[in-house]
Amino acid sequence: MTSTYTLNTGELTPDFIATLRKIYPGKDVEIVVREAETDTEYLLRSPANRAQLLAALADIEKGEHLVSVPSEKLTP
Repeated sequence: MTSTYTLNTGELTPDFIATLRKIYPGKDVEIVVREAETDTEYLLRSPANRAQLLAALADIEKGEHLVSVPSEKLTP
């Protein structure tokens, strides 16, 4: 079983460890710590995505190529 938990270091409490112990009783677990990547960093990693997103931001700043969507179209 693999689970991923994304949390702030302030949330690393004894309760969190106790929860892991309940989920994985008597099991060996591997804990890998890495700094979480923001959505922006992930999206900008690809050169093609980066170019498209930066072009879209430039369009927003210039007020060009904008699309208006009625709010009733946004709700299910």
